[in-house]
Amino acid sequence: MSRVDYRLRRMTREDEPAVLDLMRESLGEGSVPRTAEFWQWKHERNPFGTSPVLVAEADGRLVGLRAFMRWAWASGTQTYSTVRAVDTATHPDYRGRGIFKRLTLQLRDEMAEEGAAFVFNTPNGQSRPGYLKMGWSYVGRPTLWVRPVRPLRLLRARLGEGVGGEEGPPPPVGAPRAVEVLEQWGDGVPSQAPAGGARLHTSCTGDYLTWRYAEVPGLAYYALSEGDGASRACLFVRARQRGALRELRVCDVVVGPTRAARRSLRRLLRAAPDVAEVDVVIGMASGSATLRLAFLASGYLPAPRTGPILTTHPLELAPGAPDPCHLSAWGASIGALELF
Repeated sequence: MSRVDYRLRRMTREDEPAVLDLMRESLGEGSVPRTAEFWQWKHERNPFGTSPVLVAEADGRLVGLRAFMRWAWASGTQTYSTVRAVDTATHPDYRGRGIFKRLTLQLRDEMAEEGAAFVFNTPNGQSRPGYLKMGWSYVGRPTLWVRPVRPLRLLRARLGEGVGGEEGPPPPVGAPRAVEVLEQWGDGVPSQAPAGGARLHTSCTGDYLTWRYAEVPGLAYYALSEGDGASRACLFVRARQRGALRELRVCDVVVGPTRAARRSLRRLLRAAPDVAEVDVVIGMASGSATLRLAFLASGYLPAPRTGPILTTHPLELAPGAPDPCHLSAWGASIGALELF
């Protein structure tokens, strides 16, 4: 293999068309849009901050890309600034030259100098070994809470007969779009019960919920809501079809601190299977005892070690911070770990 000289630099706004072309040529269209609108939503309008992006340049063109997405995790009264390893691409003509590794390690080191607490991601089986060789740690799979709607279809899928292949069009959802519900809330979200306690979780602020579920281009999120103020409960959901399996994901939950809110939450979780023609409804408890009890009381069962595989690389952990290398430190929702 002949030697190719290339240089690394930070991406500029003028690079955006070339970056999108590189991603399409290297990765295809994928399950999320590869458009300028989606890129800007994800990397420029993120309420946690603009994404740091490195590119590799050779022969007058971009041949490599590495993006980390800024994310904030709360634990108790503390908030930790972190980054998520997301978009990466190497031009087919330049693969096998160490570009991905060099981009990733340099951006990791830059984030450490900046003071990020850790890098995290949910890599697939093909890329996971490469991350582990670069110093990432295997954390494990968070527990999913599962409500079977069509148990036989779900069983066949778990046995490998119904999952895989291309992701098809999602089934329709009989609920308001998330943007409509959030507009009704006005400037803020209702008061909430404590989310994940000492476990790492994403705070459901108004800015976060609006960006994540109302403003996202090309992906449809819906909201099931009941009650008002401190008595309100709300589920942010998304329907998907993976192979032959249709699922409804409970991505995030807002629940007030009152007993009425907890009753509303249970009613919404019980009603969730009826809003779409799906085979299963899934969610995560986000480290919340309130949510775990609500799942259990609403016919959901814990399925340990079935969530996405989580990996992390500690950088500048503050004294007393939860250790992200241990699964018990995490109280993430599906919405915070979902690939997008």
